[in-house]
Amino acid sequence: MAVLSVMAIEGDADALAAKMRDTIAPVAARKASQFGGISTTVVRTDNGIKVFNLWETEEGRHRMASFRGYEVLYRRTVGEGNEEIVRRFSEEVWTRHNLDAIDELVAPDCIGWSPTDGEIRGPDGFRQLAERYLTAFPDTSWRIDRIVADGEWVSSYWTATGTQSGELMGIAPTGKQVTVQGMSLDRIVNGKFVESHTVFDALGLLQQIGAIPAGAATTA
Repeated sequence: MAVLSVMAIEGDADALAAKMRDTIAPVAARKASQFGGISTTVVRTDNGIKVFNLWETEEGRHRMASFRGYEVLYRRTVGEGNEEIVRRFSEEVWTRHNLDAIDELVAPDCIGWSPTDGEIRGPDGFRQLAERYLTAFPDTSWRIDRIVADGEWVSSYWTATGTQSGELMGIAPTGKQVTVQGMSLDRIVNGKFVESHTVFDALGLLQQIGAIPAGAATTA
């Protein structure tokens, strides 16, 4: 149960806010995580400031702050909504192989980048990328292991698995199973991808399908 604590302080708002930044904020940065602190918001009022602190539990709030707490009945951030969009894209496109979701979730002016394809533009570019890998690995499955969202930006660490049953970049099918890990940094605006930057172990992928000997050195 999340809890919101509220504290009103009378006085000069700018001076009070500056004092909080200089004295209280450094202490809170060190200790709040120990007690389940989530966020702090300071707003200007007619006669001073009001401080809103969000806590994971009432117990944590009680240990860190003595002023009154209120049970939070509903909370949703922009980042949480954008995280859901990234999770949906991964599930629909890379696990269910529903390429129609690309047109719904990728903005017309979206620009992406990957180590094997370089720059990718718009829904058509992302569709071509997905078709290439899903043709080579028709049983592809995608799992998000870690995900962090901050406003428009979402960062995810993922694992993809599949069997090379089709041609990949001129490499004939090998029937070999592969596991590849990577990271993506995506920017979501109005419910659509507008930027997407991905890095993954392309060398490891090629080694697993036998295109490059395992442990082979690469030239810079």
